[in-house]
Amino acid sequence: MSQVFGYICSDDSLTSEVMKQYGEPLRAVAADERVGLGIGLLQDGRSLLRKHPRRKAASVDLPALLGDISSRSIVGHVRHEDAGSAGTKNLQPFRFRNWVYAQHGDEQKLEAAHDDLRDAVPDHVRRNIEGNSMAELLFHIFYTKVESNLSTTPKTDWPQMYAEQLAETVLQLQQSLNGSADGDIAPLQAVAVTDRCIVAARIGDSMHYRLIEGIEESTEEPLFAGHNPKSVTHDRFRALMVANSIDDDEWTEIPNHHVMWVANGWDIEVEEIDELV
Repeated sequence: MSQVFGYICSDDSLTSEVMKQYGEPLRAVAADERVGLGIGLLQDGRSLLRKHPRRKAASVDLPALLGDISSRSIVGHVRHEDAGSAGTKNLQPFRFRNWVYAQHGDEQKLEAAHDDLRDAVPDHVRRNIEGNSMAELLFHIFYTKVESNLSTTPKTDWPQMYAEQLAETVLQLQQSLNGSADGDIAPLQAVAVTDRCIVAARIGDSMHYRLIEGIEESTEEPLFAGHNPKSVTHDRFRALMVANSIDDDEWTEIPNHHVMWVANGWDIEVEEIDELV
């Protein structure tokens, strides 16, 4: 199974420490089973991508790579060999303006809705679509919904609005595939990030998150056995990781058919998809 994950934090200078202490579950896809790795991030309100196709993906130490990224908002996708290789244009994640998105799902099952849903994307957004993957198309449908609601939604309510639009995107896909909102699209796990906000949806296979409240940072490396270097505690630091393919009791499972998002004040909200629309 491919792995999709998202990360946001209040201080990216501490991301390396987060990955040292909590990043091990992001190694769910073994290096020799990878056929692609992509990282999307936000810097100064702009989205950027780093893609490692085929053999390059196997050589990456993922937690170490993430620890070196200067960004408070990150999305990643590790493509498993069972999914087959993909060209750079179809390698996740995808970006547009100040959003980055990735998903895991049954690509062949979802592909049946591609042509129908493509017509739902306006021309000015469609011009950003470079490949032919369903993940890229769903991302642009989600973005279109968000864009159309920004001006009518108070900024304080944007996080919940993002969750509502991701739920609408999922239901639109279901309806397009089977003609009703009860269409079976499992598995589908999607993660999208923008500046200081993350939203994730789970249909079918499990998905988990972990909220980190405060972190202790070592200020120097141990010099010898028994040496305890000084450390600094950052009580106000906050970070959240969300991912599929997690086998760790310290992570919290997102219920099936639910959307999770981070509201103002780092409150974690989880709501059933049908209830959000």
